[in-house]
Amino acid sequence: MSHLALVKPLSHLREERKHIEEVEVAGFGLSVARGAVAEVVGGPSTGKTSFALSLLSGLTSAGEVCAVVDSCGSFDPQTAFQAGVKLEQLLWIKCERDVEKTFISADHLVQAKGFGCIWLNLCGLSTDKLRMVPKTYWFRYRTRIKETQTILLATTPEHVTGSASQGAFVFEREEAEWSGSGKFRLLREFRLRMHERKQLFGKDLRTRIEMDYSEV
Repeated sequence: MSHLALVKPLSHLREERKHIEEVEVAGFGLSVARGAVAEVVGGPSTGKTSFALSLLSGLTSAGEVCAVVDSCGSFDPQTAFQAGVKLEQLLWIKCERDVEKTFISADHLVQAKGFGCIWLNLCGLSTDKLRMVPKTYWFRYRTRIKETQTILLATTPEHVTGSASQGAFVFEREEAEWSGSGKFRLLREFRLRMHERKQLFGKDLRTRIEMDYSEV
């Protein structure tokens, strides 16, 4: 008796369900867990965008489909392309500074499932408005992506996810190096200090981000 080609043995199904529990973000020495909420907190020019783009680059290069919920129109496709993000593997949602639209969009994406990463970029939104967002939103997101491959990454100027996030990182800028003089100086690199908000006794991590002004 022949077997149907679409019927797979149990051992094969178990093997397919296996996935990498954590994804290492190249250049930062940090890892984020799949099926969980991660938060990166920091002020302007502290490396939050570089961190997110590095994560998206690794996932989209591996063939995964990712999404960006762009709350304030700050996502730049050219910068993402230069960082190695495969734009054909990326869904870009513009929310035009509308807090409600931002969180509803994220809600639809986590319900859809199948995304390697959903980057919820909240930088640029009013902190007063962000504080009004119920904490239950984050717990709902966490529940819906649990036991999936999806990473929900929130970048924000202050801590907003509460205990719903499995990883909460704080980025701070330490030093910057410039070339040139007067009004014609160019930023060459800046150094970052990073620490895990929920790991009280862990050591701070440090990295640097270099600027590349060459034409693509």
